[in-house]
Amino acid sequence: MERVEVLIYGAGAIGSILGWRLAQHETTRVSVLCRSNHDDVKQNGIFIQSILWGDGHFIPDEVLRAGAALPNRDFDYIILANKIKTEEDVAVMIRDLKSLVRDSTTIVSAQNGMDNEVPLREAFPENTILSSICNLVCTQTQPGLVEQVATIKTHAFHLGVYDHREVAVSAHLLRRDRLASMDPHFVVIHNVHEERWQKLIFNSSWNSMTALAGLDTHELFCHPMLVHIVRQLAIEARSVGVASGVKLPVTLPDKIIEIAKGSGPIVTSTLSDARNGRMLEVKPITGYLVNQAARLGISIPWMSAVYDRLRQINRPLADESHEPQCAAE
Repeated sequence: MERVEVLIYGAGAIGSILGWRLAQHETTRVSVLCRSNHDDVKQNGIFIQSILWGDGHFIPDEVLRAGAALPNRDFDYIILANKIKTEEDVAVMIRDLKSLVRDSTTIVSAQNGMDNEVPLREAFPENTILSSICNLVCTQTQPGLVEQVATIKTHAFHLGVYDHREVAVSAHLLRRDRLASMDPHFVVIHNVHEERWQKLIFNSSWNSMTALAGLDTHELFCHPMLVHIVRQLAIEARSVGVASGVKLPVTLPDKIIEIAKGSGPIVTSTLSDARNGRMLEVKPITGYLVNQAARLGISIPWMSAVYDRLRQINRPLADESHEPQCAAE
């Protein structure tokens, strides 16, 4: 059978899980690009503890270091699992991809937030671009060790063609379906935009408040006023989505509260970053919502206040190195 070459760009928690699952196929070779965990992954691989798949040990075919020279190899799939925290992150990512992407390469955005695919389409107008929405709660507890402790939907990863105008292109569908077939917990979706909005509402509410409060979701439930703010953030985020033309049920804000209540304690990626003194992922999540609301003339006072506070936290950290940041969930 034909060998499938995969590169995981950003081997944090989500990238590690994706790489591990794809590597189960004997025809798939999975390489990873790492930042701070490069040496640990190079020496020991990645150990994974998962409530969905069980425990595993992922040994990538090749371990690349962020910022170093990139290989002259043809990858069938490049899966982006890095965080976008600044415009510089986007520029670095596109620069790296320019040396990696070939005509036949499929680019997959497994990143949080909205519109991450826009610069990808601008830079690579002819390539297949897929979107992956992650429904796992997982974190890299130390370099080379990933724990997946909860799921927020039935399937771990939802995969779809980014641009709805391109869903009739057979090559895009074949590449999407080949990737989705590699694990029973991957599933094809047909409305990427709506799914992205649902995840955005969850992230903009829970990620923001857990980071600001310094509490995981179960700890936050001990403070009714904080849960009230989470609900208000979700209501405002949904209102922006609806005004943007997206069909989102009126019950969605309550649903994201119930999802968090029914799962194990969630340490969101933003809370993890806050606890470790790293820049917070603001731009594609709360930043997107505030900017979109301004374009539409919608008032979202709770989200705007949270956005301002998150930016205040980021300001002293803005001068730090902006190598690819690896997505945690």
